[in-house]
Amino acid sequence: MERIRGLTVGEFGLEGEVHSALFERYFSLVSEEDDVDFIHRCAAYLDTLEAPIIDHLCRSSIRYCDAFLSEIGEPLIEFATPRDVLKLITPSVMIVPYPEQSTPVVHLELECEWEPEHGMEWIIRDNQVLYVGPFNGENPWQGFSPKAAWNFA
Repeated sequence: MERIRGLTVGEFGLEGEVHSALFERYFSLVSEEDDVDFIHRCAAYLDTLEAPIIDHLCRSSIRYCDAFLSEIGEPLIEFATPRDVLKLITPSVMIVPYPEQSTPVVHLELECEWEPEHGMEWIIRDNQVLYVGPFNGENPWQGFSPKAAWNFA
């Protein structure tokens, strides 16, 4: 199975689809840069996230879900295991940033059932979950504070 397919020049740079083993599906990929090698390294990084990183993403997503549902006065969702949250999350776009560093990065826009308007954003770099929260189009190269109210990482 191809990890990336249909990579062509589009309205926003290079566009195509990336396959995620975690979500068992293809979804959109966009990159303002034409560094195809970096795009492939970012896609490979997505598929090689280790179990502790995935578990961290799931626990952080649940914190975001709980905070959002509490804020709007809705009942919290019970998850038997942290990975059960993945059933409520659908990746929509992998955003490959300009390669400011040689380190690959995972930057995802995701849809989540609890927040259909703003969705969710994940940023992983250097085997660290840097951002999990509402989609804001964060810069994956910036510094992140996991204590910030908007970051559930």
